[in-house]
Amino acid sequence: MFGKFEERYYKNGNLKFEGIVKNGEANGYGKAYYETGELKYEGEWANGTYHGKGIEYNLEGNILYEGEWINGIKSYQIEISNKLEKAIDIKKLDEYMNELNSLIGLHGVKKEINSIINFIKVQKLRKERGFSIPSISLHLVFTGNPGTGKTTVARLASKIYHELGFLTRGHLIETDRTGLVAGYVGQTALKTKEIVKNALGGVLFIDEAYSLSSDDGYGQEAIDTLMKLMEDYREDLVVIVAGYPDLMNKFLVSNPGLMSRFNKYIDFDDYNENELFEILNYMCKNNSYILDDDSEKFVKEFIAKLVTNKSGNFGNARLIRNLFEKSIAYQANRIMNLDIIKDNDLKVIKKNDFMRVIQNNDLKNDGGIINTASSTL
Repeated sequence: MFGKFEERYYKNGNLKFEGIVKNGEANGYGKAYYETGELKYEGEWANGTYHGKGIEYNLEGNILYEGEWINGIKSYQIEISNKLEKAIDIKKLDEYMNELNSLIGLHGVKKEINSIINFIKVQKLRKERGFSIPSISLHLVFTGNPGTGKTTVARLASKIYHELGFLTRGHLIETDRTGLVAGYVGQTALKTKEIVKNALGGVLFIDEAYSLSSDDGYGQEAIDTLMKLMEDYREDLVVIVAGYPDLMNKFLVSNPGLMSRFNKYIDFDDYNENELFEILNYMCKNNSYILDDDSEKFVKEFIAKLVTNKSGNFGNARLIRNLFEKSIAYQANRIMNLDIIKDNDLKVIKKNDFMRVIQNNDLKNDGGIINTASSTL
């Protein structure tokens, strides 16, 4: 028996439904309306419920969801309801946890992330034992200077949340203002929606998020769109906003909607001189390089001077990575002038290699006070 087209109305006379009806229920293509007359849903139906491809709208006419429906439920919500049943891969989880906890420094950060992870584990255990679980929102604010490990921690958190069953994919999407804001009215919302769509099931990491609160209006459009999408997909999306502490605080305080969605702050302190040398030493060992006694003494003194004289945009681990990469470039130029290159020559970074980095001001963009630090070495 084929269905037939019908219209149904609310008691106030407004159209409630129009579409194909079979056996007394909506089956096939149809539209549903709010009692006040606005379009609520258009798409496919089965046995009186949304089923198949369809679009849901709010009262203002904005799209709430566009995609597949299964028996009245958004398809991604079915993934979410099943993900907490996912068996934990203990080996992978331990691997990511060990990687997090073995990061140099960041003691307060690791404590906070471990606390969040414990919360997720307990909610999973409650579900397994038949208890109700609260709606979980893990949106975070990372505050700190460049090079303090914010992106590294965000990437590990996404993998850990996935292994615990909180996120369905566990990937990281990095962006900033340029990735969210377009140059024309109306285009910013579309650009922001596309970024969020790519991040679903994982972590969306927005660096220098405070730059969205400029006066041009486009940034505010991105914020408004983002806040709505964070609420719509809160069960399968984590948004982390990051930047300098003072600027991030002003950014969040200026917008009550942001304050309500980002209520967990994690501060990333600058590394101290011992931690920075430990990072350099790790980079050397991880790449089969070594320091001799003279170069070790020299670079320790250099790092100590940098820390003492650091500016507000001190580069932290980023500065150390650049110091390492520049020094091995100078090492390569140096040993290529040798008549015979021994294995030890290929491994050792000399004091002179580091001195060349300083003398050529190769770290001037990393927030180090190079001249001040080097003048007394």
